[in-house]
Amino acid sequence: MDKIKLKPAFTDERGSIWDIVSDETIHHSGYLISKKDSIRGKHFHKEQKQYTILLHGKMRIILKNLLDPNAKLEKIELDEMEMILIPSFHYHSLEAITDCECLILTSKSRTSEGYEEDTIRVDDIDSFTLETN
Repeated sequence: MDKIKLKPAFTDERGSIWDIVSDETIHHSGYLISKKDSIRGKHFHKEQKQYTILLHGKMRIILKNLLDPNAKLEKIELDEMEMILIPSFHYHSLEAITDCECLILTSKSRTSEGYEEDTIRVDDIDSFTLETN
């Protein structure tokens, strides 16, 4: 999984414009504030994909592609103004290395009943196996 270093699309004496996501349908945007050493997520989504953009601080993302039985855990550290796209069926946890703030953009709404049906929580990723039928 690659992280993307965001850069301004346009800069002048007034400031800058940052293009975050283009040509995508976003049904939810959220602002996440995490205290140092806190862990969030520890789940995956069956349909939803998620853009995580770190605005302030430092964060470690733990990922695993659950569709690949040979996949290993990936650890990616995000610095300010870096982004990662988390596809569906990718376990993810967000670990705050420092106090941090990030923007979360998702392809499914968190306000609909479908969010909970699409979210599968995983307490122990090391022993978790995706059951496919």
